Amino acid sequence: ALTMVRKYEEAVECFRSTNYGLSQCHLLQCLYILDWQSEFYNVLDLLIEEKKYSSVIGSLCSRAEITYGRERVNLFCKDPMNYVRTIDLSTEHDFEEGFVKVSKTIINEKRIDSREQPLLANGFQTTGNLFSIQKELTRDIEKTIRHEVEKYRLHFENSKEGLITRWPDEYSLYGWLVSMKSGGALSPHMHENGWLSGSVYINVPTKIKADDGSLVVCIDDDRSLEDKSKNPKKIIGVKTGNLVLFPSSLLHYTIPFESEEERIVLAFDVIPKLENFSHDRSAG
Repeated sequence: ALTMVRKYEEAVECFRSTNYGLSQCHLLQCLYILDWQSEFYNVLDLLIEEKKYSSVIGSLCSRAEITYGRERVNLFCKDPMNYVRTIDLSTEHDFEEGFVKVSKTIINEKRIDSREQPLLANGFQTTGNLFSIQKELTRDIEKTIRHEVEKYRLHFENSKEGLITRWPDEYSLYGWLVSMKSGGALSPHMHENGWLSGSVYINVPTKIKADDGSLVVCIDDDRSLEDKSKNPKKIIGVKTGNLVLFPSSLLHYTIPFESEEERIVLAFDVIPKLENFSHDRSAG
């Protein structure tokens, strides 16, 4: 709650006093935001020494290297830009029936409550996990996504990155729908609880300009960098029927668009079930 109102110094004291869940990751995040470089590296080096695998730690490790010019071992994913994949779901699935109709039913019939999101301009997103709230309606969607996630893992199975070698034995899928109107955009952010993140493009309006409504994945937030050339990024010209999968350590955002059409995305995270999260696949 303290981080939500940007009371980062108070949050640091709270996170220092506990070792529960992702508290040390959040501590590291606050220290980075506060630009307390020395304390940041003290905590980061300890987490690396303790072999803590986390998208948050991986992200901050990469971002700090850009900001401070100091390299550390990135246990999660040193080169996350190499692990971005775009899949056309419409080639193997009845996308209109399986994804579009279901998503529009949920939105139009207000089957899940929606809320405004501070990072989201001219739009809204559903609350809670749609795979739990609308379990029957989304069963086939979840099955398809899990299938594509496994194909993703197998595609990179020879990788030495922690993203793959420490792939969770069990995970849950947490999903939500995002709807944007003309002028809509999503600010740079990452999904802190995720291992792998994804977006299914239910409806992408016709583009007026080349990059309208495109997805951008990047290491850091351009707005906070003096030298933007240091921030690797990819602009993905998504279209209806696409699925984009990427490590949760990457920041991502949407380029604004102008259209009479609604832009609808089903976003989700692969979230490790931590109690089962100990097996290193590279050892087997």
